[in-house]
Amino acid sequence: MRLREDEHFIRRITQNLPKGLKNHLHMVDLNLKDAPIRLRIPLEELSDTPVNPEDHAIEKIRKALTKQSEAGTMEALVLPAALGNHIDHLTVREAALPVAAGLPCAFYEDLPYATTHPSAATDLEALREAAEQRDEPLSPVVSRMELAVEYKRRLVLGYASQIDDEVGTLISNFATRYEGGERLWANRSWLTAFASF
Repeated sequence: MRLREDEHFIRRITQNLPKGLKNHLHMVDLNLKDAPIRLRIPLEELSDTPVNPEDHAIEKIRKALTKQSEAGTMEALVLPAALGNHIDHLTVREAALPVAAGLPCAFYEDLPYATTHPSAATDLEALREAAEQRDEPLSPVVSRMELAVEYKRRLVLGYASQIDDEVGTLISNFATRYEGGERLWANRSWLTAFASF
């Protein structure tokens, strides 16, 4: 079901792109299980579980990203900021960081956690401080579009297996904070590569 939702999402966000750009955005399904199944933890511990370096998902993610990089098909990466410390988001971020070095890279604000989790602001600050320590400072970049709230709502409600109407409203209304936009935290390479957008 989740794979079908992902495929539907990709079709929707690429449907209005010019034909040449559609090939630049694709999904590779790694068939990873969600944390409760993969790590055998209860749902209430999703934000209280640290990344397990032995988690097989880390190697699977790194191999897939390395393969894309070596094939020359990975021009940039957008990663979860892991606001709210959701273990799946943390795992993806930590697995991807070594592969992301030197690439245009941006971190998205995880929803709905950015709006509801008490640690969201602290988590964002920790991400920014860690980036500074790696000499890869992050800058906010806002991408805006018309009718962003309605568009975002339609997209997120396509994930019926995990997002209900109430959460869909919470997620889509987040765009009003940025006047109909989405805020990413981008490294220097991203700012240089996408300066004209």
